[in-house]
Amino acid sequence: MVSDGGSRNGAQVDERTRLLESSQSIETDDSTWKDLKPYIRPLVAANFIALTAGVNDGNLGIIIPQLKVYYGISNSAISILFLCNAVGFFLAAIFNGYLVHKMGQLRTIYTGATVITIAYLIMIQGLAFPIFALCMMIQGAGVGLMDAAVNVYVASAPMATLMLNVLHANYGVGAMLSPLVGTFLLAHDISWKGIYVFLLGVALVNFILVTFGFRNVDLDAPTTDEAATDDHDGSILRRNAVFNRMTLLGAVYILTYAGVEVCVGGWGYTYLTEGMHGNPIDMGRVISGYWAGLAIGRLVLGWCTGRFGEKRMVSLFTITTAILLLLVYLVPNLWMDSIFIILVGFLIGPLFPSTISLASKVLPKSMHYTAIGFMSAFGAGGAAFFPFLAGQIAGFLGILYMPLTWFSCAVVMQVIWTFIPNGRRKMEF
Repeated sequence: MVSDGGSRNGAQVDERTRLLESSQSIETDDSTWKDLKPYIRPLVAANFIALTAGVNDGNLGIIIPQLKVYYGISNSAISILFLCNAVGFFLAAIFNGYLVHKMGQLRTIYTGATVITIAYLIMIQGLAFPIFALCMMIQGAGVGLMDAAVNVYVASAPMATLMLNVLHANYGVGAMLSPLVGTFLLAHDISWKGIYVFLLGVALVNFILVTFGFRNVDLDAPTTDEAATDDHDGSILRRNAVFNRMTLLGAVYILTYAGVEVCVGGWGYTYLTEGMHGNPIDMGRVISGYWAGLAIGRLVLGWCTGRFGEKRMVSLFTITTAILLLLVYLVPNLWMDSIFIILVGFLIGPLFPSTISLASKVLPKSMHYTAIGFMSAFGAGGAAFFPFLAGQIAGFLGILYMPLTWFSCAVVMQVIWTFIPNGRRKMEF
């Protein structure tokens, strides 16, 4: 039973939230390029964090065949790496709001940047598989903390919809680079450890840009309302934000979306080389094309989404994606499948940033840090959890059935999307 005092505190917090909602409008449509000038430096740092996350997520798929040989394991066993990565993302989602409240957003970003650097240093050594798997969990948590932070920051910047699509396009650029690097290493008979040397270099540059990009930037400003309350009231605000309908549906949607995105990018190479017997070098370029399509889609189709509305356009892109993924399974032709996969990357590009943009319109601004941070970190766990499930299915049924798992996830995405609010008015908990 909740005490009267607790009820009064909750009512005060709800009232404070409503007042903040009315006084803090989100300036996206009326903002101009001139309004972005004070944000340039932190936006550069934020976009490099997105690129770092993309490089991280795009690397594993291209080295799966080498890892299987190095550790002497099967597809189902190697998929444990995706599961460990998912656990890291979920841990970031659970503790992100608490860490931001206790340490501040900048220190939380530093925590993420530090742990991925340590993880890469260990992974370069090529130690036993359990240690490698543990490092996957650590890097997942680090990327999750940084990803949550930059999504919240960019969602509160001028021209937020466009900036979110640019941010996520840079993720696609990063994910495109990893297969290119991996293909180069493969062509020159260089160990898979070389890609983690590359990742370590990216992580170090990221650390430097975080230091200079966010210097003297008040990243906690959007959560001044929470800082002004005591711990009890702050916990109520965080709970209200996490259990908001938009937050929960958005998190599950992004969870499934990220599963499709990284399943195709992560297992697509194995499907094309082992299942369809494609040339390893050429198929590496196809996967790079998939990620390039994702980056371009976030810029081109992101504009269409902002122009014609998130609800309508996301449904159109998702349904078309599902059809293409079904065709990958039904049409046993290597080059047709390659084209379909690249087109899928183009179509799913704007889905993640459009969901974040919609959430920033639906939710009160006082909830943004916790709600959007939770959605980003929890949802990104799908980038690892669903590839794990797909790996188990591939190990049981065979790699040729992989496209059916992608198709199933796309169908689930559309079902979830129909229940997400349309953004015409803000939601109250």
